[in-house]
Amino acid sequence: MNILALDSSTEACSVALLTDQNVSEKFAIIGRGHAEHLLPMIENLLDENGATLEDIDLFAYGAGPGSFTGLRIGAAMMQGLALARECKLVAVSSLAALASRWRGQVLSVIDARMEQVYSGLYRVGDNLQTELLGEVAVSSPEEIHLPEEAKIIVAGSGWDRYKDQFCQMQTEKRKITGVAGQYPHAADVARLALHEFVQGKVTDPAEALPQYIRNKVAKKMIEI
Repeated sequence: MNILALDSSTEACSVALLTDQNVSEKFAIIGRGHAEHLLPMIENLLDENGATLEDIDLFAYGAGPGSFTGLRIGAAMMQGLALARECKLVAVSSLAALASRWRGQVLSVIDARMEQVYSGLYRVGDNLQTELLGEVAVSSPEEIHLPEEAKIIVAGSGWDRYKDQFCQMQTEKRKITGVAGQYPHAADVARLALHEFVQGKVTDPAEALPQYIRNKVAKKMIEI
């Protein structure tokens, strides 16, 4: 099984190739301009691994939440490749991909601007058992509900921007550990996509959509 994956949900941009042997990834923090970077990154990644699009069995993308423009570009690109190759496609939560890099209870937080973050609390076990606890949401950091008693790892651009607010959530029974400089990675999207595929959770390429969360803004952009 050869999986080509990407994530363009944040200012970071990454593509990855998962094969039976290993996972290769190209990752860069670019801010904007995902459309100009993704295809060259994919071409370089495939060339370096002696592969072509004809070798890909499954496509995957970080569905968000995150940057509206980045999400639309990523979803549309993988949709086009999957349709052209008549291959299966898997949409993976970018928050879940971020959380999967640790074990235990992980709060993934991506800066959503407007003093808000996209967040999802996950329980991550061995073998990529990534369980969402509650719902993915967009809110101010202070509005995030956390268990009263837990050891929680907080990771993502939301931690970098709102570290002080998250630190204030620590109590005698709730321990908060933050990890700075973290973004969703295509390599993790690929690993989760394989896990989803084995469980039969695939997306019809014709229905590949981003996960916006912020409905009012997304609706306005769709209407435009």
